[in-house]
Amino acid sequence: MEKSNFINAYLKTNGHEGGYVNNPADNGGETYRGIARKFWPKWKGWAFVDILKEKYSGAKLDARLASNAGVQAMVEEFYLDNFWMKSQLYEFDQNIADEIYDTSVNQGRKTAIIYFQKALNILNRNQRDYQDIEVDGQIGLNTLLAYDAYMATEQFSSRTYLQLIATLLKVLNYYQLERYIDIANRDKIQELFVMGWVARV
Repeated sequence: MEKSNFINAYLKTNGHEGGYVNNPADNGGETYRGIARKFWPKWKGWAFVDILKEKYSGAKLDARLASNAGVQAMVEEFYLDNFWMKSQLYEFDQNIADEIYDTSVNQGRKTAIIYFQKALNILNRNQRDYQDIEVDGQIGLNTLLAYDAYMATEQFSSRTYLQLIATLLKVLNYYQLERYIDIANRDKIQELFVMGWVARV
């Protein structure tokens, strides 16, 4: 099975994240390229963001940040280290890796992995194909083995590689969408962001 590529996932998700945002209605608060300051206050890029914020705002601020190669390298390094490598996403099909990565960036790494583990458990035909795994939000050996066992069911005449990927993606998208709806139902202000959230599903 071909290994997935970080840059593919990174560029795809970047299309959803945009630039600098500080919307009081957004639970994430101040963010740049999806990096929320309240969750990642020690990201070294904030020092550069703060300097540029004193001189620019709006589109001009975004343009300055986007043209700063150092800041963009820090963004890429942040996501590579904290999301891609920690979750071992290079071990999965590109489509699955893209999905887990994007959900991790938007809903949190542990949450995205929980969806993945729950999906693997529900797709093992009552443990006929492989044993259930612990849903702990961490990619470990058992999760990797369960994924491999799931993909190995391609040997069944009723299944194909593409079908297995499509089915797993549907289940992952279900959990992702369910979370978005739950957030909006609990806090009506968050309905402002539903269109953008659903675009990621």
